[in-house]
Amino acid sequence: MLLKKISLLFSCSLLLLTAKGQQTAPEKSSLLWEISGKGLQSPSWLYGTIHAICPDDHHFSSAALDALKQSKALYLEVNIDDKQEVGRIQSAALMPEPYSFKALFAAADYAKMSTWFHDSLNIELAQLDKLKPLIIYSIMLQKFAATTCDRPVSTEVELVKLAKAQQLPIKGLEAILDQLAMFDSIPDTEEAAMMLKSITDTAKSREDYRRMVSAYKQGDIRLLYNQIVQMEDMLRYKELLLDRRNRNWISIISSEAAKAPTFFAVGAGHLGGNIGVIELLRKEGYTVKPVL
Repeated sequence: MLLKKISLLFSCSLLLLTAKGQQTAPEKSSLLWEISGKGLQSPSWLYGTIHAICPDDHHFSSAALDALKQSKALYLEVNIDDKQEVGRIQSAALMPEPYSFKALFAAADYAKMSTWFHDSLNIELAQLDKLKPLIIYSIMLQKFAATTCDRPVSTEVELVKLAKAQQLPIKGLEAILDQLAMFDSIPDTEEAAMMLKSITDTAKSREDYRRMVSAYKQGDIRLLYNQIVQMEDMLRYKELLLDRRNRNWISIISSEAAKAPTFFAVGAGHLGGNIGVIELLRKEGYTVKPVL
């Protein structure tokens, strides 16, 4: 269960760590979008998810539930229901000797990190010393996501439950190891600096997430996208973490939608912008419209 939670938090970290870009022209917004045209026999659907939200704030619209019922498969960013897929984290999470997470920090900064982990998560940071920074950052996100409740839920987990009830196949647009590989290309010292910054101003980190949840609850993907792209961290890595992934998904979405009605669920931050999934599908000739 811990590995599944970490895999979800990987995706959450990708949602949080994106950078400044361009916004599309105003139009009515929704979490659910219908994909049609370009020879599709039946429409497919694109749904914006959030990886951590309080249970009282989470619900699926009747339109989203109907769209899932009409679908023949559920596609997530990664297949969190695949035990083998999630289990690959275990073998990839450890860094080789003589790596040490502690060595990424000045002594005083590491002491601050260690205290925060102990006080906020009841975890001894020294026990995580051989883990990749992304794994540790994902664990940290548990605290920032829990802004108003102790046990946030995940849209993806809830969708998996519904898909299983319908006996739908569940698949992933990318592999969990692909997500790890992206962060492997970012210097560990930069990831460490981001983590230190997030605990130095915990109130801001929580407020950033609270604002994103508020936009999500409104179904306003433009506002959510603007909030994400205005965040200070990872400005140099927008192409790596957001744009490239969006482009990679389009061929899979096109192929699967041509076969049968499919429900594609990705982080809502991937939907907006000129290189968001919606605009990329439109550039391919599809009609993508909000289901209000």
